[in-house]
Amino acid sequence: MLEVKNLKKCFGNNVVLKDINFKVNKGDIISIVGPSGSGKSTLLRCINMIEKPSGGNIIFEEKSLMDKNTNLSLIREKIGMVFQQFNLFPHLTVLDNITLAPIKLKLMSEDIAKKKAIELLKTIDLKDKADEYPNSLSGGQKQRVAIIRTLIMEPDIILFDEPTSALDPEMVGEVLELIKKVADTGKTMIIVSHEMNFVKKIANRILFLDEGKIMFDGKTKDFFNSDNERIKEFLSKINK
Repeated sequence: MLEVKNLKKCFGNNVVLKDINFKVNKGDIISIVGPSGSGKSTLLRCINMIEKPSGGNIIFEEKSLMDKNTNLSLIREKIGMVFQQFNLFPHLTVLDNITLAPIKLKLMSEDIAKKKAIELLKTIDLKDKADEYPNSLSGGQKQRVAIIRTLIMEPDIILFDEPTSALDPEMVGEVLELIKKVADTGKTMIIVSHEMNFVKKIANRILFLDEGKIMFDGKTKDFFNSDNERIKEFLSKINK
């Protein structure tokens, strides 16, 4: 479904990602974990081509994203992304934020998009917020709306870039619960997260990044039971 081959990303002389290689199969729920500054968010942004890789290749459904002839707009319809800071448009209502892309890209008529958006808002108990603006929502509500905005596009893969890092602690649970519901539908997902208890429950596979390299790629239970000293050190620090 998705393959990352020999991926490299530099910012000036700073090499952030070094020779990254992994495959994503349909239905995978992969969590990317690692210390701050290890390249986790940069890797997600490269997969969605928000950041252009400095080398290597990303192949999605047999198309190279590095090929200048590849239509990245079409690819981004299939690779959805949920950001740390929600990225909702403040001048648009909740309903308009959700329906903007499918209407603008002519994937749905306005009527169908709005009907679907309302149905999705019902599932997260935010139907009554449809005509409100983002500044009236809590952080947890904004992030759940951002997830719904991604879901309405029916992407093949959803990338979550630390979806709870900007939230107050009491709002984290409602967002993680929604992500869990999405995971239960069989959606392929790649999640950058520091919520280790959540990662342990939801992910079937872990990528551990350290200093821009993949130090572990394997089953979740094997990661948490690993005898590797670097992994043990990371887990001991993050669980404090």
